Amino acid sequence: MTDHRSEVESQLTVRRDTTASRRRVWDVMADGWTYSQWVVGNSRMRAVSPDWPAVGSTIHHSVGVWPLLLDDETVVEECVPQERLVLLAKGRPIGKARITLCLYDIEGGGCRIEMAEVPVGAPMGWVPDRLALAAAIPRNRECTWRLAALAERRVSDDDE
Repeated sequence: MTDHRSEVESQLTVRRDTTASRRRVWDVMADGWTYSQWVVGNSRMRAVSPDWPAVGSTIHHSVGVWPLLLDDETVVEECVPQERLVLLAKGRPIGKARITLCLYDIEGGGCRIEMAEVPVGAPMGWVPDRLALAAAIPRNRECTWRLAALAERRVSDDDE
């Protein structure tokens, strides 16, 4: 298991509190078919591994707007249900990115979503982490807003 704590402990990490429980947020993250609903830039899903989000499982999606669509793949590097999901987005042709999502209970109910994204490998891996994270902040703010909104509307077993 790789330690990605430094990526999510950065002051540039996006943090969003939601009234949804960790389980509800996790249920959205664990449903690979919802990926294009909360991940900014993804336009459609093409396939989801039946064992998503197990380590090594993949989702196949498209990025962009027709007719300028790029087929992409995202692989799970680490999965701790209801706590942490680490993804490697292939991002062709501009390079790969590691996305780390962590969930924490917050006082009074609900949870905190933390999201960090760093480039991996060439060519984007050559960009300093602080610059890459700063560029990803607006996108990741929108992603966490969408993820929280989906989770707040989702019915889960913890509602019983």
